[in-house]
Amino acid sequence: MVQIIKSSVKCYKKKAKKTVGGKKKIYEYSQYLVPLKRSDNMVCGDGVLLIPEQYFQELFGVDDTWSVKEYITQLKAYEMNIEEYTKEFQDLKWKHDELSRSYKELLNKHTKYTKKYKIENEKINEIEALNRELDTKNKELTVKLEFIEQEYAKLKNEYKKEPKKKEILEDEIKTDKDKDKDFWSAFKKRLG
Repeated sequence: MVQIIKSSVKCYKKKAKKTVGGKKKIYEYSQYLVPLKRSDNMVCGDGVLLIPEQYFQELFGVDDTWSVKEYITQLKAYEMNIEEYTKEFQDLKWKHDELSRSYKELLNKHTKYTKKYKIENEKINEIEALNRELDTKNKELTVKLEFIEQEYAKLKNEYKKEPKKKEILEDEIKTDKDKDKDFWSAFKKRLG
């Protein structure tokens, strides 16, 4: 606990006799004394700081000692608050550093995934373009296939007709041979 003791400085003139160079001289000087009471509870050998009253108000901003005690108590409370705030600041600084590190990691991941996303989008666009191209080729080939199937159906019908034509031609050839034989045999008879 802060203890402020109020007292007055007492001055005394003191004379001292000294012999200097065989002559006696009297020196006079001032001596100052600050009296203390027993109720001040001071112990011999304690260090003391003195502040003249004219500087007291300038230093603490108040006139009486009671206000100074309150002021010093507030200062101590402020010091304790500063220690707490310092600890809290250190905790917040550590958390900030951790959050900054995790933010950088997340930013790097985000950047990587964004690049991958763009690459995959480009691949998808390429595949869609290839798919459209293949669709058009497929439609062209479907039209060609339909044309070929129609041609095939025509050729198949013609192929089915071929055995009948063959039979008809064979019949005609037989009849022609028979006619030829008749013609030649008739011709031979006439000649012979």
